Amino acid sequence: MNEYFSIVSRLLKQNGNVLVFEIHPFAYLFENGIDPEKRGFDPALSYFAQGPHGYEDGLDYVGGVQYEAKECFWFMHKMSDIIKAVLQNGIEIEGFEEYNLEMANNPELMTCGKFPLSYILTGKKK
Repeated sequence: MNEYFSIVSRLLKQNGNVLVFEIHPFAYLFENGIDPEKRGFDPALSYFAQGPHGYEDGLDYVGGVQYEAKECFWFMHKMSDIIKAVLQNGIEIEGFEEYNLEMANNPELMTCGKFPLSYILTGKKK
């Protein structure tokens, strides 16, 4: 995460703005979504798991169409890791908001409304 924001910072001019609209790390905790009527969900993985986590199915976020893909990998990043990486790379956080908006077109999560599923972070290079 630090390496990513190091590149972002290097590409920004002084007083340049950055906007991050991303899936909230909390949304990754449930392998196949959740049933909001059921108590005591079983998280698929730990919020503190660092990965890599592999998968071979693709999802067109806009069209909601699943497709077969080559093996891909993703990594869990805690919000504290993201915020720390932004600050350590000379980007001042100007705004941060969490939303119950689900970005990956998962109908189970979209109707839940109880958890942070996406966030917007805005900042400016010092």
